[in-house]
Amino acid sequence: MNKLIRHKPETSRQLDGAALQQVATARRDDQRLSTQQGYDALMKHLRDFAGDDFDKRVVDEDYVVDFADFLKARVKKSSVRGYIDRLKALVRAAKGMGLIDVVPDIDFANLVPYLKDAEKVFLTKDELQRMCQAESPMQSTKNAFLFSCYTGLLIGEVEQLRWDSIRYSGMGPVLVRRIEGLDEMVKIPVIQPANNILKTLESEYAQLPAEQRDDRVFHLCSETAIGKHLRLWADNAHIDKKINYSTSRHTFATMALRAGIDLLVVARWCGYTKVQSAQVYADLVDRVERSDGEILEAAFR
Repeated sequence: MNKLIRHKPETSRQLDGAALQQVATARRDDQRLSTQQGYDALMKHLRDFAGDDFDKRVVDEDYVVDFADFLKARVKKSSVRGYIDRLKALVRAAKGMGLIDVVPDIDFANLVPYLKDAEKVFLTKDELQRMCQAESPMQSTKNAFLFSCYTGLLIGEVEQLRWDSIRYSGMGPVLVRRIEGLDEMVKIPVIQPANNILKTLESEYAQLPAEQRDDRVFHLCSETAIGKHLRLWADNAHIDKKINYSTSRHTFATMALRAGIDLLVVARWCGYTKVQSAQVYADLVDRVERSDGEILEAAFR
């Protein structure tokens, strides 16, 4: 399996197509098959867009705007957003690999104004409780989705979560995650419901034969199957909302903000580099004088 190898640039290097390809190649082997295919499709579109200039053309804000316009004429709008998000991930990963010194100043969130974000569907506290109690077609899907509701992780992050990302501090267990594009680590409090899920998985893990063990916390089926599981599970919980995996992050962020946790803290917990990215969740109430972990714990009671 290829690992992300850090390269020390001889001089300050601008991000170009050749560097993007290098990042995509390094990242793809550490991803699930559907994500690999997504990166492969992105690189094909980028090569079609840039043509003979692909390797040398500098990736800046004009580049991304023009690329979005190029995509708009070829794929549906929701797919444009997906490709732009993958491109953003590659741009930020280039700095982590040492291919560039500074991440280009590109405001990805506002580059394609004709694309409206889908409505952020989230679960209320009562709905989340009903989901906990309802039967799910697949227990692994239920465990992962609920864990994401309590931590804000996306499906790809859950799939890549390793046991060594769970640490213990004086305040209890925390989940350590890196904010992609920044040399920064954040610690998310692992509240009791999330910790209960981890304890269940640890117990199951201990019973596996040695040859079946690896360091992943969750073992999930395909994203298509997970989508079906979520819809059936929501029906069993009598929830009339269009649930997908992103609902878990929306639930986490909304509950944390309503409980009084600062928007900047929630943005960092969700892995955003800019607080504005979490503004959509802002529904703040007066903050009470408790630690962030205590507030988050109380939000899900």
